[in-house]
Amino acid sequence: MTFRIQYFCLPLLLCAGSTANAQTAPTTGIEPGAMAAMDKMNAALLALPAFSLKSDVTTEQVLDTGQKLQFGGTVDVQAHRPDAFKISAVSDIQNRDYYFGGGKFTVLAPRLNYYATVPVSGSIGQALDKLKTNFGIELPLADLFTWGTDQTLRTRIKSGYVIRPEKIDSRTCTHYAFRQEKVDWQIWIDDAGQLPCKIVITDTTDPSMPQYTAVLHWDTSARPSAADLAFTAPADAHEIKLVDLSKGDAK
Repeated sequence: MTFRIQYFCLPLLLCAGSTANAQTAPTTGIEPGAMAAMDKMNAALLALPAFSLKSDVTTEQVLDTGQKLQFGGTVDVQAHRPDAFKISAVSDIQNRDYYFGGGKFTVLAPRLNYYATVPVSGSIGQALDKLKTNFGIELPLADLFTWGTDQTLRTRIKSGYVIRPEKIDSRTCTHYAFRQEKVDWQIWIDDAGQLPCKIVITDTTDPSMPQYTAVLHWDTSARPSAADLAFTAPADAHEIKLVDLSKGDAK
């Protein structure tokens, strides 16, 4: 049995009668209040020189039959602006650690004890662009690094509106919904700290509409240094090569 492209799950707005606002929500246009909230969130993210973040994620995988399967996992992020991070993505079906800093990017498969390193310089945003373009690598929760710095993200939004304040754990977080080409996304922003509490992304290019959900738990007092996030190869780990798609050969 094979899998098609996947993402993740969360019901909410489409549930009949879930909220009065959802039933009357606009399908086009961008409410100024929704974009203002995004601007405040962007400012809060950019004000963090470093941070540590733990997230509980749910991923949907779509079988060739159209049946969707749901898997849980965690994504932990440690970042030191402007040029270092470590991301650990763990689930029952995949385990990967991603390191960036010192002009290098490394991906490690801890269970298999394989890793690959390629030279990548510049800021975190520049590194993410190169990884996507040259190696086809898109990291989980990468938008946390680019919101507020990549203005093209703003121009892609076709509609956006405010839903209402809701509880995420003990936090009061206001719920917003946005649409852009190929993707619908929802975000809950903490009314107190202006940081995102929860994200839901829906792949609208797939008839099955798979979703990815992440509930975020911030530690804004953490201050990991670039040295703290540096990669050290585990004992007996085997190095492999990544294919540079821009060159069409192995590096």
